[in-house]
Amino acid sequence: MNEYQTALREKFVAGPFDLKGAIDLHVHSAPCLFPRMGDDLQVATMARDEGMRAIALKSHHENTVSRAYHTEMQVENIRIIGGIVLNQCTGGINPVAVETTLMMGGKIVWGPTGHSCYHGMVAGKFGVWGGPGRVLPGKESEAITVLDSKGNLSGNAIEILDLIKKYDALFCTSHLSPDEIVKVVAYCKKIKAKVMVNHIYFFPRVGIDFAQEIVKQGAYIEMCSTLVIPSRHRQGYRYDYELLSETIKLVGAEHCVMSTDAGMLVGSLYPHEQFRMFGERMQGYDISRQEVETMMCKTPATLVGL
Repeated sequence: MNEYQTALREKFVAGPFDLKGAIDLHVHSAPCLFPRMGDDLQVATMARDEGMRAIALKSHHENTVSRAYHTEMQVENIRIIGGIVLNQCTGGINPVAVETTLMMGGKIVWGPTGHSCYHGMVAGKFGVWGGPGRVLPGKESEAITVLDSKGNLSGNAIEILDLIKKYDALFCTSHLSPDEIVKVVAYCKKIKAKVMVNHIYFFPRVGIDFAQEIVKQGAYIEMCSTLVIPSRHRQGYRYDYELLSETIKLVGAEHCVMSTDAGMLVGSLYPHEQFRMFGERMQGYDISRQEVETMMCKTPATLVGL
């Protein structure tokens, strides 16, 4: 291509949204109990080839620190972040499992997902997401909460949040209830620990006023690309670009994180494809490129110490 052709293309062709430096803190990949679009190596390779800086592997049933290590050893020039989800599969609200994860280099501790009491209330059934093959085995009689019988944070929950502070890690609320989240955020504010409310408006099912109050308490809020992709499984709650844009304008982009929560077949796109779509589309809803970069690059890097 000569100089004239290059200039002509630059004039008329904007090209795809650039993912250089982007960090996705919420990726699901195989091996997994649920069907996934790709395995750790495939997802990491595609993200690396698009210029992404890092991805975090989240599993509903196991610690992902070793998976992150082996993936990073095989896929060069991208950081892979591991962590643990506090479902029954890993011992629930288990400080020993958490400290082991953080000592091994994990950066994120997620609250319970399908095994949380709140998940069962919202989804209508314990351990079930609603799609084919998306069932997490466990005991409904032992559904998980971070609260004790008096409605306060349990001793184990407090110990875990203290470990988050000690190891400079990030606690993510996953599928905890609004009441649980309020108490977790208040304690994190007290000890100056990092906390992020996952997929705000999905889990938890709250209004924009809740998001504003949580941010005032020092929490970050996560917005996920998977949830703006239409699906018959996402009925009965609002999750759209207009709501996300309004939220960002109210609370400030510096308090928000853009992630994908991608990897499931119902999402239809690989994580890096969803992330590009997300970045591109948010700009069409009056969110600036600089704000998008803050939510996709700068703030995620700060939260996981990159």
